[in-house]
Amino acid sequence: MSAEERALLRAELGVPLPDAFGELDGPQARLLAEALRRARQRRTSGLNESVEDALTLVPALTRQPVRRMLFR
Repeated sequence: MSAEERALLRAELGVPLPDAFGELDGPQARLLAEALRRARQRRTSGLNESVEDALTLVPALTRQPVRRMLFR
């Protein structure tokens, strides 16, 4: 795995890489980094949808201020 691929994985994980990741070759490292990025996007999207659904329970006049507090 190249230094660039190592940096990409480290950025996606947000922590130092586990020792076992050193066994990955370049294409495997890129595939794992892409899978992690997509999983994070799905999780973020799901959380945003959940918050928007929950905001329907908040009175209409207070939704915008509550939304601003939640998405700071």
